[in-house]
Amino acid sequence: MIVISDTNILSSLAASHSLYLLPKAFPRSKIYIPLAVQDELKMGISRGKTHLQAVLAKIATDEIRVLALTSEEQQLSETLPVTKLKAGEREGIILAQKQKALFLSNDQRAVRYCRQQSIFVIDLPNLLRLFWTEQIISQLKVRQLIEQMVQVESLVITPLQLSEIFGKPKP
Repeated sequence: MIVISDTNILSSLAASHSLYLLPKAFPRSKIYIPLAVQDELKMGISRGKTHLQAVLAKIATDEIRVLALTSEEQQLSETLPVTKLKAGEREGIILAQKQKALFLSNDQRAVRYCRQQSIFVIDLPNLLRLFWTEQIISQLKVRQLIEQMVQVESLVITPLQLSEIFGKPKP
């Protein structure tokens, strides 16, 4: 399976020093990002978000690979009906749709659009849940990751999201 990631998931994982968990969560998969996500990462670093250097290091070692869109895919990404999406989200959605890949994003507009279009998508709460339900790390370690994400990125995790992460599975 191919996994395409958006900037926000990688940023949160980098903020909590947990990028190493992605290949453990998807052991038979390659992790890809669109070119626009790489550009967004570089922009973030230029704005002082130094934790994003860890993502560029993974790109440099080919642990995360960059995928350029074809001209047809680029045109499609510009015509997505979802407003207010950044280039990385638009390109990631198109790549996930065309490659029949899993898309990782924590942008709720992007997640909703993917679900409406039957594009396999996982947001941050479900990714964090996967980490402990698949026994990659403990619930306590997930809680510590969340604390780091909140401190470094000012990430807001709502009580509903906490219940999605740690609650009992829905039947």
